[in-house]
Amino acid sequence: MTRRMLINARVPEELRIAIVEGDVLENFQVEVAERGLTRGNIYRGVIVSIQPSLNAAFIDYGAERHGFLSIQDVVPAAYYKEPQKGRRPRIEEVLERGKSIVVQVTREPEGNKGAALNTDLSLAGRYLVLTPLDDAEGVSRKVQDEETRRELRDMVGKLERPAGSGIIIRTNALGQNKAALNRDLNALLRLWKRVSTEARKSKGIRLLYSDQDLILRALRDHLDNSVQEVLADSDDAHDKVKDYMRAFMPRSKTRLVRYAERSPLFAKFDLDAQIESIYERRVDLTSGGSIVIDRTEALVAIDVNSGRSTRASSQEDTALGTNLEAARQVARQLRLRDLGGLVVVDFIDMDRAGNRAKVEKTMRDAMKSDKARFTVSRISKNGLLEINRQRIQQALLARTYRPCPTCDGIGRIASSELIGLRLLRKIEARATEGFTGAVRIELHPELADGLQNARRLELADLEREFDLRIEVIASSSLHRSEEVVEWQPRSTTKERHGKPAESQAATIRDSAGKKSPSRTRRRKPAAKSSPKKPDGAARRSEPPAKADPQASAPTAPQKSEGGEKKSTRRRRRSRRSRRPRAATPKPAATD
Repeated sequence: MTRRMLINARVPEELRIAIVEGDVLENFQVEVAERGLTRGNIYRGVIVSIQPSLNAAFIDYGAERHGFLSIQDVVPAAYYKEPQKGRRPRIEEVLERGKSIVVQVTREPEGNKGAALNTDLSLAGRYLVLTPLDDAEGVSRKVQDEETRRELRDMVGKLERPAGSGIIIRTNALGQNKAALNRDLNALLRLWKRVSTEARKSKGIRLLYSDQDLILRALRDHLDNSVQEVLADSDDAHDKVKDYMRAFMPRSKTRLVRYAERSPLFAKFDLDAQIESIYERRVDLTSGGSIVIDRTEALVAIDVNSGRSTRASSQEDTALGTNLEAARQVARQLRLRDLGGLVVVDFIDMDRAGNRAKVEKTMRDAMKSDKARFTVSRISKNGLLEINRQRIQQALLARTYRPCPTCDGIGRIASSELIGLRLLRKIEARATEGFTGAVRIELHPELADGLQNARRLELADLEREFDLRIEVIASSSLHRSEEVVEWQPRSTTKERHGKPAESQAATIRDSAGKKSPSRTRRRKPAAKSSPKKPDGAARRSEPPAKADPQASAPTAPQKSEGGEKKSTRRRRRSRRSRRPRAATPKPAATD
């Protein structure tokens, strides 16, 4: 089957690259303009925090979250202080807060976790990887043959490089001569000289090197002699591929084609449906079974289901056939979705140890074409197989999709019944305190209708029992998971405390300071009779009506329970200001 590389670059906002073997999608890379990748970039950052308990430091390199730098990833060339000899250094012994440091992103930010950083910088070329701060020499782990590894190691030893720097030879170097390797090494040394000079002269946080040209990165990592044809649908992409092949693959037999047909490039090879299936949770198998992929921050769980797979003669054979097909599909999905870290695959239980060994071998063979480093464990008694795969970049789903604003990315939403009960309990708990006079609730229209229809009697009971006014409003501007609750206090609360009651922290909008639309209620005096004041004292304590022009119109006196006259608030304040509280007039003597 013909192996092709397809480069779709017609739309400037999105660049897509696919590796196709026949009609089957083998690898897929996409870059969206609004969310660029940072893995491989080199920054001049600042040490903002040193955590001895974690033996790590947090680095501000210009991203939204600070990067994480462990002591294991700090090379001696980055030390600010000389540590004590005879034991492993501590992070506080070698780094200083507020100092600058040159770091490289080794893992993209994931969820609430910041990026993983490293001071052991590396610059990748076509055939070699230069480590300017580490003098180690090595061969790519993809090369398994010992004789080939020995030959490549001898080639690395013959290359001249600066003292203190190291070289890792890549798989692409197989079959190349010394001149090609020297040409690649000299290009990397010139690049490192430019980066180091920029790091010394610049100040503050700065991007020193970016490895984010997706076309060049895809050509470097995926274009080899196994690819028979490269198709590009834009002039810019075609020129980049042409220059790259002329510089690094002058004798290659790979054919470069400028795709100019009106039909979209990916539609020409029926790839759109395969790309859409990458984002789905369930992947069907040709035998009738399926695999279900669930991704979390800690691990990726994959469940294998037999489904309608019933062609075999026995249950053991059915399980074996489904597991073998699932193993090949799991390896393919890990590559397509860029899933890394710990992956746990729950295969169908098999009784025979030989069948389990077949599935393990199939899994390892299917993973060999993966560019990421990986380890595959054995199947446990519970049918679980663990895969540790290198996390090269952010998962494809995280780069191209956004969390759902309704469910916050968990895939589930609360039922209207649960939300109604929760609001009733919240209102009841607040009403029992005695300070709330009214409640105003804004909800999504569906939830507002459900609350008013299904909980009408409960709301009426709360209004009647606690003398509340409950208002439910349907707001189309709110998502289903959002709610706005405003607690409006009673006026007596303002008089007693001098300020309104605080609204709950769970509410979105704080409106407790707003004046309640209901009429202000005054607290009645205690039912206690007081002795009658003398006429002179009454004349001295009662001001004339014209003394208060802002007072309301006089009303007829009303009798309270204790026989005391009821007055307005302003008149009561006037009496209190003129008569000290301690001076209580005595009753006049009678004849």
